[in-house]
Amino acid sequence: MNKQIIITALLALVTMTGQAQEEREYIISGVVPDGIEKVYLYKTEGLRDRMLLDSATVADGRFAMKGNQPAYELVGVGNKGLHSITFFVDGEPMTIDFANDMLTTSPLNEKFQHYLEEDKVFTDNFYRLFMASKKAASETEKHEIEQQIAANNEAMIEQARRIIRENRDNVIAAYFLQSASGFMDYEELSAAIDSTTYYFSHPLMNESKQRLQVLQLRQVGKPYTDATLEAPDGQSHQLSEWCGQGKYVLIDFWASWCRPCRMEMPNVIQNYERFRDRGFEVLAVSIDDKKNAWLRGIKDFGTPFVQLSELKGRNSELTAIYGITTIPANLLVNPQGKIVAADLRGKALTKKLEEIFNDK
Repeated sequence: MNKQIIITALLALVTMTGQAQEEREYIISGVVPDGIEKVYLYKTEGLRDRMLLDSATVADGRFAMKGNQPAYELVGVGNKGLHSITFFVDGEPMTIDFANDMLTTSPLNEKFQHYLEEDKVFTDNFYRLFMASKKAASETEKHEIEQQIAANNEAMIEQARRIIRENRDNVIAAYFLQSASGFMDYEELSAAIDSTTYYFSHPLMNESKQRLQVLQLRQVGKPYTDATLEAPDGQSHQLSEWCGQGKYVLIDFWASWCRPCRMEMPNVIQNYERFRDRGFEVLAVSIDDKKNAWLRGIKDFGTPFVQLSELKGRNSELTAIYGITTIPANLLVNPQGKIVAADLRGKALTKKLEEIFNDK
């Protein structure tokens, strides 16, 4: 083994061990509105789960808590009726005025809070548009709102990408990789979780690392794997009837129950209609397990291209082969049958096809 590789591996191991064993003190104090009797400190695991770590009783509208946690662990402080504050345990004191929405904290956490406020704009906009789509008076209006939702989500992911680039020297990037990694291809994600980054060994990186392992199954340059599927008329077909036959083929995974698929499908249709006469084909592979639901989905989505399915739902052999864990997802196969891109959504699909067909 190359000497430099050994040294790099040892350094990564030392860094990982150091981060796992080191602890930092948290010192939190603050003011709460009337009616709040306790304030809680909890650990945030992933994007949703919580585990209680500490609590403080409120006296005369004030609280204080102190303790130790693993260095740069992501935690939150708050209670029902309070706006929870999420932060990294970096050893710096924090003062929170819940009554007046004021926060005094370390430069790292101040920067993190700023990013969270930026992210909240997109989140709030998503829920506003989502509720509007449920009240839409027509399918046309609903489609227009869903297009706005897709644009909002795309802008949010682009912001996450920027934040990750700006924070390779601290742990903030690990937080935003949780949501952005699902929209990254193998090359982009591999660069984002390079072992030289400061946040490489942070627990928040576990999902992103698993995602990278999944993407290796459909890494660019690998030949596609053939499979037998069923068409709506009940006839069996193989992917090889289209893949490796001289066209660029998008294997697009979807399901009738998948709302994000509904939002993305108009984009796939638009690109298909634009490039199909140039050598572009789409194979829509449904992850449904009931044929009636699949056929209704085809009709509702109005897809004009080839439809295939194993009708095995989440037990699909093809999704296992390609490491598909969430949908929508896709693979772009070149005329020779090799994977040239994966998970192209929104403008990314159009951009890639414009590059391939030299049409901008």
